Amino acid sequence: MILFSRNRLKDISIAKKLYFTVGIMAALVTIELFTLYFAVTTLSAVRSFVAGEGMWSKAEKDATAALSQYAHSHNVADYEAFKHYLKVPLGDRNARLALLLPPPDMEKARQGFLDGRNHPDDINGMIKLVQRFHRVYYINKAFKLWENAEPIIGQLTKISEELHHKINSGASQKDIDKSLENIKLINKQLTEMEDGFSFTLGEGARWLEDLVLKILLTLSVTIGTTSILITISVSNGIGKGLKAIINGADLISEGNLTSRVKVYSKDEIGLLANAFNQMTDKLEQNSYEIKQHEESLKKEKERVLASEKVKQLFLMNMSHEIRTPMNVVLGFAHLLEDSLTDEEQLEYTNMLIKAGNELLVILNDILEFSKIESGDIVLETHPFSLNHMIYAILADIEPIAMAKHINLNCFIDSTVPEVVLGDKSRVNQILIKLLSNAVKFTERGEVMVIVNCTANHPEYVELEFSIKDTGIGIPVDQQERIFDHFEQASIDNGHKFGGTGLGLSIVKQLVKLLDGSIYVNSTPGNGSEFHFKLSFLKVSNRKGWTESAEVDTATKEELFSITKPRVLIVDDNPMNRTLIVKILQKRGFETDTAENGKIAVFKVRNQKYDIVLMDLQMPEMDGYEATRQIRGWQNHKSNIPIIAMTAHTMLGEMEKCFEIGMDDFIPKPFFSDMLFKKIYALLLQSKN
Repeated sequence: MILFSRNRLKDISIAKKLYFTVGIMAALVTIELFTLYFAVTTLSAVRSFVAGEGMWSKAEKDATAALSQYAHSHNVADYEAFKHYLKVPLGDRNARLALLLPPPDMEKARQGFLDGRNHPDDINGMIKLVQRFHRVYYINKAFKLWENAEPIIGQLTKISEELHHKINSGASQKDIDKSLENIKLINKQLTEMEDGFSFTLGEGARWLEDLVLKILLTLSVTIGTTSILITISVSNGIGKGLKAIINGADLISEGNLTSRVKVYSKDEIGLLANAFNQMTDKLEQNSYEIKQHEESLKKEKERVLASEKVKQLFLMNMSHEIRTPMNVVLGFAHLLEDSLTDEEQLEYTNMLIKAGNELLVILNDILEFSKIESGDIVLETHPFSLNHMIYAILADIEPIAMAKHINLNCFIDSTVPEVVLGDKSRVNQILIKLLSNAVKFTERGEVMVIVNCTANHPEYVELEFSIKDTGIGIPVDQQERIFDHFEQASIDNGHKFGGTGLGLSIVKQLVKLLDGSIYVNSTPGNGSEFHFKLSFLKVSNRKGWTESAEVDTATKEELFSITKPRVLIVDDNPMNRTLIVKILQKRGFETDTAENGKIAVFKVRNQKYDIVLMDLQMPEMDGYEATRQIRGWQNHKSNIPIIAMTAHTMLGEMEKCFEIGMDDFIPKPFFSDMLFKKIYALLLQSKN
């Protein structure tokens, strides 16, 4: 039964437990207050009886005195005074007798107490005291004394009547004195009874005080104990449930989603524990779904990476396969151009070279776009001169602009630092594409480059580049779209001016990689103005700084002082070997060839060469391994200059070449002037 009650108590809500606790305490406090009120009223009634006893005793003494006075004075007034004083004890007697009736006569009892000269406000308390405690020893004893006194009062009344008769009949003084002696004896008896009545009421009052004190103490202890027990019970239930929830939360925070909180009750803590378990169930389910999703994403990522790898491999192979014949086509076209004198044949050759160069630009854009998409772009920071770079770009574009009768102009503000730290190749790439576009889409007028310093900070500067043209312009609704992949302002422009629509997309991506911004202002028919902003670090110490010198600085005397340099051409493609041989022999070089790296290593070991032009992808032994073996020799031939010549232009190819010991790198297709610059630079370096 107790266990059942405890289990039922657990299921009661905390609010109800608290209400129950407060209710019990309120009930006990109410009982305590009622007990206190009862005690106060009861003690007040005892006090009233004590006061009544005093009135009774005084009236009895006054009556006896009046009767004694009457015995000597024979004055009827004294006798009347005696009867008046005797009304008090007689009234109290009437009250007592009225309360002893089977149905107590309350009105008669109240009138008796009033005749006994008791205060009207005390009468109800006195009546209740007689009714409630008349069986209590002390009260009963006091009332017995009260009862025993009434016959003596009767005797006193009888003696008073006899005395009154004697006085009226003229009895002798001796007879009257005899009556007085009896009155004194009665007075003495009544005095003893009065003392016993007062003493007994005092004992009753002390008993009642002790009883009330015990009751109040018991109630106080009960209230305190009950509240403490209920509080401990509720607190333990709450603490136990909360501790389980906290432990469960700790386990979940550690990643253990399989744990569940034990539910001890059906109260609010139990509901909280159930809600916690439901939340944990949901978390476990979500965690499982997230893991499944992560696995799916991982597989998808692996698939995408594999696809990207295949795409990169495809682009690398296609680049190699396209660049190799393109190198031959452009190379022999340039040789043919140098050897022709017929105007018509020269025109055909120029068209062939132009088409090849345009195809090469498209190929480079596709490869650059692929690098950006795959995140293979690596930014570098080197000091360079913006002025030199911009004027070099303008010099390269000038022949095309002159052919279209377009003026090229440049303004660089004086506040722009001459030398800055940044990625020269990427800035160069952005400017080339924007200027090439400006020239391509301009039929007449001018193309202008403007560079202004918009913010000059202690550590860096912010520069704004503007490329303005007087070309066809771009409609407003197309100005954002032109930066998207494979987009041009209109299909007609694509047909008229050509291009893949990748140029501006690449420019925007490169500007973004450099933490810059780009936008365009344009009006159809009035030209376009492209603006992009970039930040560059300042060069703290320019002393002794110069840009890497090209071999253009070498004098013709220095170049020709190298008598017939001997070059080994290593390439598995016979057309490439023939092309390079023709180009070099035309400049007076002695040449020799090797079909793969194995033959090249043998020839370099056994013959004398001034420089080696090394292809990378070859059968039997590639250019990487051939270079490693040559650099591993312990003689002077290990330092022979080696230039990598390859159609592979993917990210990391050039770095790999330098890492294994090659001296320079030239991609295919190449321009003969660039090839000779690199050859002469290495030959001069080797000679010095």
